[in-house]
Amino acid sequence: MSHPPATRPIATPNERSGLKYIGLAPVVIYNGIFFLLPLLFLIWIGFWSTENYRAIPGFSLDNYIDIFSQLFTRSRYAYALLQTAWVASTTTILAILLCYPFALMLVFGVPERLQRFAVLLAIAPFWSSYILRLYAWQTILNRNGLFNTLLLKLQVIQEPLPIIFTQVATRIGILHYLAPIVILILYLVLRNSDRALLEASRNLGATQWQTFWRVLLPLSKPGIIYSALFGIIISAGDVLSGIVLGGGTGRSIFGPIPLFSTVVLNEYAGTTNLPRTSALATILVILLLVILAAGLKLSDPPRD
Repeated sequence: MSHPPATRPIATPNERSGLKYIGLAPVVIYNGIFFLLPLLFLIWIGFWSTENYRAIPGFSLDNYIDIFSQLFTRSRYAYALLQTAWVASTTTILAILLCYPFALMLVFGVPERLQRFAVLLAIAPFWSSYILRLYAWQTILNRNGLFNTLLLKLQVIQEPLPIIFTQVATRIGILHYLAPIVILILYLVLRNSDRALLEASRNLGATQWQTFWRVLLPLSKPGIIYSALFGIIISAGDVLSGIVLGGGTGRSIFGPIPLFSTVVLNEYAGTTNLPRTSALATILVILLLVILAAGLKLSDPPRD
């Protein structure tokens, strides 16, 4: 019986080597310029004040004091945050429930030679503009749009469904944007799952469902968590779907309350108060960073 030739083990980087700092330099520089620097500038502006419609550099907590004093009155920022959390969480759950079987089928149902082409088709929506796709959905979901017309022709409904300018329409727009990202993350995780564990489960007499539930699903937990993080962050920060498809204040279980991202945009459009708008945006960013940190903590493998 012939054995495969022994492969040379991959050398791990020396912890004391200075080369690791050179390797990290592009990542640090990129994130510093395109993420950290704008974020710090945004936070800094939040402490500025405004006089005669002009932003005055300085350090003042007035913006945050005023915002937190209106959490449940006047602007009702807390309700907008709740609305955002509700829409983002339900859209993310829906995206994972829809995309997981799709990714599963890509990995285990599509022949190896066709998988790259199938993945390319799955991310095809990114080839077109996001705003154009939203206007296309607006045409489809309108009261007299393609969807209602088709259901009326088939006599499934008697009157057009009120989908446009609701949170349902907002979710459809976000889901359309989110699905390729979630599919790609789940596909990569499922594809790199240890097949030996799956075969061992089957050889030990487990059914396909037991192998999926007890082996494959736990193995794909990091992908599910990363997908959830991307879903919540993108959904909470998205403003176009809420305006173009949700009408700005689409109704949900919390009532006709806009998403927090829409509130931030409207705040700047209505007052041109850049420091106050930056303070509002900073609150959203901090909340998302907390969610990101919690998600990364959950994705850590258990330690013995």
